[in-house]
Amino acid sequence: MASVELQLEPEERVLFRTGLHPLAFTGAVTLALFVALVVALLIGHNDLPPRTELQIALAGAAVAVLGALPSALRWRNTALAVTDHRLLVSTGALRPRRLGIPLGPAAIDQEAGLTGGLFDHGTIVISAPDGYTSSIGHVARARELVNVARAQARRTPRRGTPPG
Repeated sequence: MASVELQLEPEERVLFRTGLHPLAFTGAVTLALFVALVVALLIGHNDLPPRTELQIALAGAAVAVLGALPSALRWRNTALAVTDHRLLVSTGALRPRRLGIPLGPAAIDQEAGLTGGLFDHGTIVISAPDGYTSSIGHVARARELVNVARAQARRTPRRGTPPG
């Protein structure tokens, strides 16, 4: 999982961190199952020499592995963290994008979807004060992330306003 330590300011504390849920690999698993079915049908319904069957199986395995690379890179490079004052996000498959958003009432929201409550994951919708909006799917412990961020937003005075 990616790290958000590069984004931390001096004396900033991480209160909660999470990454992607294993369900982020559903597309890669579905592709691998489809490729396995095609390979099995090609080999099972054709009278091919063993060398050709091996080549088909190896090509199918290569397609399945190459299809899983984007999911694996996204898994490795995605992290979300709530700190004392902001929400830190690092996401992306090849070149991670890093984002720090001040905590506020509308900074983060969650969509559980069909399996979110059952498997404890969801889609996180992030809204920055400048109008930037982004969503990250299959975030592990998404409900807990949103609850911690909202609770911290209520505790933290906004920058530029006096506490009290």
